[in-house]
Amino acid sequence: MSETLLPESIISHYRIVSKLGAGAMGEVYLAEDTRLGRSVALKVLPQSIAGDTDRLLRFEREAEAASALNHPNILTVHEFGEERGIHFLASEFVKGKTLRELIDESSVPLTDAIAITIQIASALQTAHDAGIVHRDIKPENVMLRDDGYVKVLDFGLAKISEQASTGSKSSRSEDPNRRQLQTQAGMVVGTAAYMSPEQASGKAIDSRADIFSLGVVLYELLTRRRPFTGATINHTIVAILEKEPQRLSQSSRVFPAEVERIVNLALAKKAAERYQSARDLIGDLKALGKRLEFEAEVGRAAPPDKSADAQTQIFKTPATAQTEAGNTIAVLPFLNMSRNEDGDYFSDGLAEELLNVLSKIRGLRVAARTSAFSFKGKQATVSEIGQALNVATVLEGSIRMDGNRVRISVQLVKVEDGYHLWSETYDRTMDDIFAVQDDITRSVVKELRARLLHEEPGSNASKMVRSEVAEAVRGRAANPEAQRLMLLGRYFLDRTTREDTAKAIGYFREALDLDPGYALCWAELGRAYSIEVGRGWVPVAQGFDCSRDATRRALSLEPDLAEGHAQLGRIQLVHDLDLRGAEVSYRRALDLAPGSSAVLDGASVLAYKLGRIEEALALSRRVLVQDPLSAAFWHNLGLACHAAGLLAESEKAFRRALELAPRRLVSSALLSLVLMDQGRAEEALAQAALDPDNFWRLWALAILYDALGRTADSDEALRKLTEEHAEGNAYQIAEVQAMRGEIDRAFDWLERALEGRDSGVTHAKVNPRFRLLHSDPRWAPFLKKLGFEV
Repeated sequence: MSETLLPESIISHYRIVSKLGAGAMGEVYLAEDTRLGRSVALKVLPQSIAGDTDRLLRFEREAEAASALNHPNILTVHEFGEERGIHFLASEFVKGKTLRELIDESSVPLTDAIAITIQIASALQTAHDAGIVHRDIKPENVMLRDDGYVKVLDFGLAKISEQASTGSKSSRSEDPNRRQLQTQAGMVVGTAAYMSPEQASGKAIDSRADIFSLGVVLYELLTRRRPFTGATINHTIVAILEKEPQRLSQSSRVFPAEVERIVNLALAKKAAERYQSARDLIGDLKALGKRLEFEAEVGRAAPPDKSADAQTQIFKTPATAQTEAGNTIAVLPFLNMSRNEDGDYFSDGLAEELLNVLSKIRGLRVAARTSAFSFKGKQATVSEIGQALNVATVLEGSIRMDGNRVRISVQLVKVEDGYHLWSETYDRTMDDIFAVQDDITRSVVKELRARLLHEEPGSNASKMVRSEVAEAVRGRAANPEAQRLMLLGRYFLDRTTREDTAKAIGYFREALDLDPGYALCWAELGRAYSIEVGRGWVPVAQGFDCSRDATRRALSLEPDLAEGHAQLGRIQLVHDLDLRGAEVSYRRALDLAPGSSAVLDGASVLAYKLGRIEEALALSRRVLVQDPLSAAFWHNLGLACHAAGLLAESEKAFRRALELAPRRLVSSALLSLVLMDQGRAEEALAQAALDPDNFWRLWALAILYDALGRTADSDEALRKLTEEHAEGNAYQIAEVQAMRGEIDRAFDWLERALEGRDSGVTHAKVNPRFRLLHSDPRWAPFLKKLGFEV
């Protein structure tokens, strides 16, 4: 035990003022430094440490290391000393409250929780860089000064506390989650509810253990409850090791999806799947904070991602879906007024470039290309377009090219009354095209803010716009001719034929010969190669190797290129079967381009495959608000709803996809199985027959006939599938075998699919057609081979 010191007593040059508290590491006093005339916190060490020479020396070394940490968020250690056999540690005195007191008082606003967590993480990063792991991050060890500064206490002390005697007790012994934990390796001083899985199980730990503990603190700041609790220490440890915390989306507060992703990543059970450094966590928190700050400035709250909202709002029509008053825009394909009709590639391409840049501006919602460009060549009014796309403004324009000269006319129109908010005509050469694009983008953003969001058009606002546009155009060409060739390549890539895709690749390569540093073009080349693979035009391994090489080149040139991270995520998901890697890539792409419908859809599909259906539905809602006329996105929503057992919603989604694209492959086949699950057998057969692809018709009929007891017909359909379409379709054949109850054959075909890198296997975990396999002992090992946690 520590020797209790009375007020006015003197130890060294410190005069005791009052006792502040006591714990396993000794008693703490408010004292006055009589030499320097300042208040200090004086910790007097217990006899269990002071009387053990080895432990005292180790404690002193760690105290010295902690005192060397120079950071505004780390409690400053002034001195480690001894007098009259009393060993003490003097540190700065912090006037304020602990995070525990803050949490107990009231709910902490999200922006405040982010700011506090960033400061704690910043302190941790400094300590980790110095080789120090805290090991006891919890609300009681974090002080919030009266001026808002965070101070992290007790750096360097946790390591020695693992050797504390078994007789030590916490000062908060009434709470079993705050008691010390006895393990075979000895006594672990700390708080059970805040320990990482590796720390709680007595394994070796590193800096990632602190990140887990900080994730627990962040969770508690947001919800006012701990993610892992139990009646006893052992129950709490079991929860940490085996259970997942209640999702933030299920709490009484509404948080952006990014918050849940950050918390989940910090609380990953395996250290390798957690944030690998506090610096990475800080980057994500700062990006989120910047987004929230900007959205507050433009008067727009972050979109809710609660599952209830996702399921009730997801099928609202564009005219009734929740939207923001003024920060919504559609960029229509520009009218080609050149003598040469081939100029469409440039008029469409320039509009698409502007659309892509605007979609990266925080606080704007931009209708996606598929929906906006569906009005090309149609006689629709601005009002009709605005209603269909649920936007408040429309950007339209025209282009006339004559040799190296180009005239670009653009106007920003208010949907409500057709009023022209802004218009401009540019007569320039192709060498000035980048300046024109930036001018148009800045003008649109400033106009939306000034006219519709009531933002003062001062110098600060102009600087913000200029900075955001500069960030949004990362990765573009330095050579105007290279950009022209890239636009040509993108134009042909959208035509979807084998010949046009080959042309696109050729144009991308020409562009890169002129401008090897054109990061965006490298990403587009990577996308083109993956499209070739997806349509079966090149060998899988060869195509994805080319795609990966191009994508990595893009990211080496521009690490913050959203398109590059999204394409890498597609490769990891579809070919590498690296679901965790894909999650990291899509999370980064979403941080960089939260308004990109393609990125949102990719993240939604990934969440669905991982079994996070609520998150997938929430992301799908965001996609369809931006791209309500995309058949592909409605199709993907149908998949997620079917996996969730939302049969009526799944039917609506697939029917909407077929309304938008009546000849779309697969959608009719999948819809037929939804109808079958609803007990509508005859309708299911009729729907399956409508699929334009022979393979998918056979696939659906083989399943439907078996369900209807028409075994001979099912056998015949399956025979044709295996004899005529086995190559590249092992996964789909496994689905048929599973639905027929042929479990061994289903597993055989699944193994073939995995060996052949069939991307279908990534659907296995949530695929309703494999339900009969779930109780088989081979199911869990198969999912583990795919990288799923079981």
